[in-house]
Amino acid sequence: MSLSARTLGGVGWSYLNVAGKVLLTLLVLVILSRLLTPGDFGLIGISWILMDLGNRIGMTGIGHAVIQRSELTRSHIAAAFTLSVVIGGVMTVAIWTSAPFFSLVFDEPEVQRLLQVLSVAFVIGGTGVVSGHLLRRNLRFRQLMVADLLAYAVGYGLTATILAFHGFGVWALVWGELVRTSIHTVTVFLYCPPRLRPVWEVREEAADLASRGARISLIQIFEFIVRAGGAFVIGRWLGATSLGYYTRADRLVSIPVEYICGSLFEVAFPAMAQRQGSIDRLRDVYLHAIEMLSLVMFPVSVMILVSAPEIAAVVLGGQWDATVPVLQILALAILFQTSGILDVAAVRALGAAHREVRRRAAHAILVVLGAWIGSYWGLTGVAVAIVGAQIAAYLLMAQAALSILGLHWRHLLRCYLPALWAGTWAALALWLVAEGLRALEWPAMLVLAVETVVWGVAVIAVTYHAPSFVHPLSIPWAIARLPFEALGAPGRYLRSGLEWLSAPHDPI
Repeated sequence: MSLSARTLGGVGWSYLNVAGKVLLTLLVLVILSRLLTPGDFGLIGISWILMDLGNRIGMTGIGHAVIQRSELTRSHIAAAFTLSVVIGGVMTVAIWTSAPFFSLVFDEPEVQRLLQVLSVAFVIGGTGVVSGHLLRRNLRFRQLMVADLLAYAVGYGLTATILAFHGFGVWALVWGELVRTSIHTVTVFLYCPPRLRPVWEVREEAADLASRGARISLIQIFEFIVRAGGAFVIGRWLGATSLGYYTRADRLVSIPVEYICGSLFEVAFPAMAQRQGSIDRLRDVYLHAIEMLSLVMFPVSVMILVSAPEIAAVVLGGQWDATVPVLQILALAILFQTSGILDVAAVRALGAAHREVRRRAAHAILVVLGAWIGSYWGLTGVAVAIVGAQIAAYLLMAQAALSILGLHWRHLLRCYLPALWAGTWAALALWLVAEGLRALEWPAMLVLAVETVVWGVAVIAVTYHAPSFVHPLSIPWAIARLPFEALGAPGRYLRSGLEWLSAPHDPI
């Protein structure tokens, strides 16, 4: 198939993977939130700060170098495999030895044992890093879908849930993560087993990959500070229980951001990297992708903002009411987080990671400083600071992407008009219905079901009847340019739906 057909096919499999992940994640979240306490989630949240840092420093850089390099030989693959295995072992030792100090910082003795057991995941996962990124480079997202869903279902859906039911507490999450990592590693390795060769036989290739990966690893360190800065401040000054509330709210917001848009990055980055020599084509793809993505994600953010009380009650349960204001505040950043993913994909694909480094550093500083100041106003203060930092970071990364693609801000702002139109009207309709249903004191699950239907109908209606100045330009572009046949029957249905949306209509 052509690169366009393989890319669209990758998007299809990636979003099928997303649908499965979202369903599994919500199911597991509903069950575990009732079997475990906020303190349990707070302890694993503290442990995950250091685990996330190790993953970003040790694993991500080599994988991105494998994808970004225009020409990849067997020697490069062998060097990458050897480096990832060695780095995995080093990270295990580093986290094991630093666990006692880390537990003292948070005054949580149990964190030491949690971290030492979790550190084994780096030894296990190191053998599958190259295999997983080779599958991404070659747009083989069907195999990645199998690996992801199987690993999550066995790791958290079965292992963690069964252990939590039998009273293992926070250790249910630890063993669930180790099982998930093991299943994922075995699966991707079977799909794409790289040849192992001693690193001293491929020194030049190893040096090249390490150099490329070092820039990404530096970016990942700043990204880690962004992700963990707020959690560190909350865990250190507000306590593990407050961190448990924050992590659950952040987890609910991250479902659309991480799964829907994270999956888009998984496809967009390798696809853009293979089109490095065609800037004109990249400009079109970037602008239309921004419009389509924002048209989906801004209405999602207003749905979470308005329906946060029902979402928290249905998904988490009655003991999590304190997450509602935090959830509403974090929802405001969804549009900026998701749009920024395409900025990052464009910048990295064109080999301009050095531009991203400075912007990530500024974002990290804003998050930590803002969260520390915001902690004087509790969880909501920290959430406001994090959202403000996210907006500033988006503006910085958008400027870098526009500059490297030769575009102007007016081009980007035009892409957001359909999303602002659809999201604003959908928010108004949803708010009116939600207030009426809450006054009737209906059950939260029934209220959320009605809200979801009203929201969906409102988004489709206002998009279809949008006036010409906010009508999506990306829909006719997609119909004319994208090979929907690569998706099979779902592609035909998708084309029909887009043709219906772009048909002549009477504006409101």
